[in-house]
Amino acid sequence: MKTPTIDLKGKSYATVPARIKEFREDCPHGSIETKPTILDDGSIMFSTTIIKDLSDEFSARSTGTSLGKVNGDKAFEKLETISVGRALALLGYMASGDIASSEEMKEFYEYKNALKEKVIVLLQETSDLEELQKVWNGLTGEQKQDKEILKVKNDLKIKYTK
Repeated sequence: MKTPTIDLKGKSYATVPARIKEFREDCPHGSIETKPTILDDGSIMFSTTIIKDLSDEFSARSTGTSLGKVNGDKAFEKLETISVGRALALLGYMASGDIASSEEMKEFYEYKNALKEKVIVLLQETSDLEELQKVWNGLTGEQKQDKEILKVKNDLKIKYTK
């Protein structure tokens, strides 16, 4: 199935509303929940959780995040939409309008795991608190929320403050 797309800078792009519509048609018992968190620096992080079927405890689930300052018209809504779009993409509702095959999703998860391992190695290669902070500040909001990455960072922070 192909979600309707628009032309965006010469590429076909399935808008988030079109992907939500497709999700709702495919998953009438599904759920999309968003939660904003205002961070100390004034930026906002949106977290989205999508469950394909609320009646099935083993249903496919995904999360998406976005992080940014609330500057300009509709910035709050734009950040929420980005978060929802990322969560939908993890369920296979891609920005290209295609529904990802299981093989494509497997490749995507393998890529994400390899990226996570690289981040963990970068953190482990730091030698002091300042270097750790520089690496940490260069990570994405999603990477900072990953439990394994967060544990490595916190363990190193304890080690460097002793």
